[in-house]
Amino acid sequence: MPEISAKAPKRPPLGILLPPLLIALSVAFWWRYHPRPEPPPMTGQALLRLASDTDFHNLEPAPSPLPWEHYTIAPGDYLTHLWQEQWQLPAATLYRLIKTADHGELLNRLRPGQHLEWRADSDGKLLALRLWENEAKGYQWNLDQDSITARPLEKARSSQRVRITGVVKTSLGAALSVQPALAGAAGSVSAQLAELLPVGRQARHGDRFSVLVDVENLEGSERAYSAKLMGFEYQGARLRASAARFDDDRFYKPDGTSLLPSFWRHPFPDKLRYRISSPFNLHRHHPVTGRISPHYGTDFAMPVGTAVEAPADGVVRRVTRGLLAGNYVVLDHGNGYQTRYMHLSKVRVHTGDTVQQGQVIALSGNTGRSTGPHLHYELRMNGRPVNAMKVPLPTKGQLAKDELMRFRNQYAAYFDFPANPNDGTEVAHRDPEQ
Repeated sequence: MPEISAKAPKRPPLGILLPPLLIALSVAFWWRYHPRPEPPPMTGQALLRLASDTDFHNLEPAPSPLPWEHYTIAPGDYLTHLWQEQWQLPAATLYRLIKTADHGELLNRLRPGQHLEWRADSDGKLLALRLWENEAKGYQWNLDQDSITARPLEKARSSQRVRITGVVKTSLGAALSVQPALAGAAGSVSAQLAELLPVGRQARHGDRFSVLVDVENLEGSERAYSAKLMGFEYQGARLRASAARFDDDRFYKPDGTSLLPSFWRHPFPDKLRYRISSPFNLHRHHPVTGRISPHYGTDFAMPVGTAVEAPADGVVRRVTRGLLAGNYVVLDHGNGYQTRYMHLSKVRVHTGDTVQQGQVIALSGNTGRSTGPHLHYELRMNGRPVNAMKVPLPTKGQLAKDELMRFRNQYAAYFDFPANPNDGTEVAHRDPEQ
């Protein structure tokens, strides 16, 4: 039987394959990197389907509920102004409390020295309010949808300032949790310090720290009722910093410079003026669904390509592109302050970059689900969205001479302030044995 030999198929010459291969690679490269045209405006039906499932600007909402906030009434304070402008709470809730809640009329008769505490969710909805009329008597109102319940607070309170030193072995929170004076409040102190310093990322085994804390206790309880961080010193392998809280509730370094950089009101120079096309509104009615859909930022109508500048020094935490927000950037400014920028045409920074006040971080645009060229700008404080156009902002970068003297006197027993031969004053030094 004759043998049949199988012949391998002939390979085409390389010169024939090369042109199609180059064409294919060129098409793939063009498809990957060429600028995409903006999607056409959504029809009413498509927008309605999208809005029923998600909100345009509710990206990474803050946890709910947020921690208790505190404020002591000062001379000249008006509760309505504090409530709306500073605390960003709905005015209708205050009027309901005053008119319908048991003992709500007490809110109309606040006196300097009385203390208010409240807790709200990330949308600014009030969940609970406490009023301490004095050190031992007060009321708490709990709000649950349409009902308000009140209960008296009748426990004597005492406060003390404690200084705690320690060494980090596993984490700062673990080091604080073993301190009896902070029983029940170690987590709060650790969180307050984490808002000021990147201890979560840069703390290392063997780091030494000292914290100065105002601790409040209720009669008959072994756990701390509240704890307010007043000062800190941190000496670590990767992190060295010290600061204390001054009269304006801001933290300053021993030389009087602000721990948090000064803030611009807008993400562009004040001399420029751009119309606000959509203001901050936690109770906005959605234009399509008609339902309450919070608008967490301020929209500025500006041409595509307008420079967007950092309102304060900070670190770029996120640069990405989303279906709704388009190109957007998140900056972390420390001390609980974070800003967000959406619908950008171009981004000039990268995640992890350090930026300075006034640095151009992006160009405004019309990307994502946008009805026209504009910049969506958000400010969040401790995770909660606030009205950047009204909330008080730190504008002071350095304490004045008389303020610095008061600051040094307040913390002379805590910091080792060097004597300044030029100002003619002597500053007490901390006893190293204290």
